[in-house]
Amino acid sequence: MTPFARELHIAQLAVLRASILTKSVQSRVHEISKDDDSPVTIADFAAQALLIIALRDAFPSDKFLGEEDSAALRADEALCSKVFELVSSVADTIDPNTGIPLPKPSSVAEMLSLIDLGGRGTGGDEGRFWVMDPVDGTATFLRGQQYAVALSLIEQGREVIGVLGYPNISAGMTQISEENIDKSGMGIMLTAVRGQGSIARTMTPSGLKDAFPLSIMKTHSSNNNNNLHIVDCALSDVSRHDVIAELADEFKAKFPNIEVWSSHVRYAALIVGGGNAQFWVPASSASKMYIWDHAGAQLIFTELGGKVTDLDGKAMDFGAGRDLNRNRGLVVARGEMHDALLAAMNRIIEGY
Repeated sequence: MTPFARELHIAQLAVLRASILTKSVQSRVHEISKDDDSPVTIADFAAQALLIIALRDAFPSDKFLGEEDSAALRADEALCSKVFELVSSVADTIDPNTGIPLPKPSSVAEMLSLIDLGGRGTGGDEGRFWVMDPVDGTATFLRGQQYAVALSLIEQGREVIGVLGYPNISAGMTQISEENIDKSGMGIMLTAVRGQGSIARTMTPSGLKDAFPLSIMKTHSSNNNNNLHIVDCALSDVSRHDVIAELADEFKAKFPNIEVWSSHVRYAALIVGGGNAQFWVPASSASKMYIWDHAGAQLIFTELGGKVTDLDGKAMDFGAGRDLNRNRGLVVARGEMHDALLAAMNRIIEGY
């Protein structure tokens, strides 16, 4: 058995179940609520509980790190009941290796405790922990657009597994946008194990289809500056878009070339076609990168030949805790483009 084979197997099943649940909620957003964000809140909490219970059952010594704890549910009995109803009613996901369905929380108390395992997790340099973002892209989720279910295993401060569910990206999609969504299917799952490459699988309500290799780094093969396709989100207020726009102008590139809201969907735009670089230049000293917005997708990208560093050229340190405070900014690009883009970005920043 290859290293991390069981971890990858369980992680894929857990993300599949969370993807099925969240897409079901997304398809009924207009029925659940017309004037608030409760549908995505319900989906977020339910998916986090289901992800953690599947992983804890298989790997009881592992720790967890997620964005939310259960405080909002403990303060709102009606909301808590809706989340538990959703968790309890989700269709069984059967482990094909054992014939046994993934476990579910048996009570509200257990569900809340599971959510807190993630929300109160701190990560760190030692041991293993699972990082998750059950619904990355909450605003676009509510509009029926792109979002991701993100899961990563961190060991000794490094990503070792990445599993990303993209319920609205179809297997044949080569240009990612908020409007171009997989309406009839369940989307795709992208996975990677450190040192073993990256693959894609089509998700279905009954399981995962056979893996197919990713070769997306060949999508843009020229080193010509005009071939720079930047992925960004202009609505984000934590990045210096003016600096990135100046770099794009220097490379005679459109900015942004591809614009999507979810952090992990931006990585998908790099991985499955349409983009080949993205940047994050902190808007202020208070701007932060959170581990759940990057862990997993970066591994999938780098296993395909991409390169990810901060603005100082350092590798990302996933042992720093909940926010990536040992790194400054972000440069993500195809391997052969990265160093030139990093140098240009730092030259531009020095002028401000």
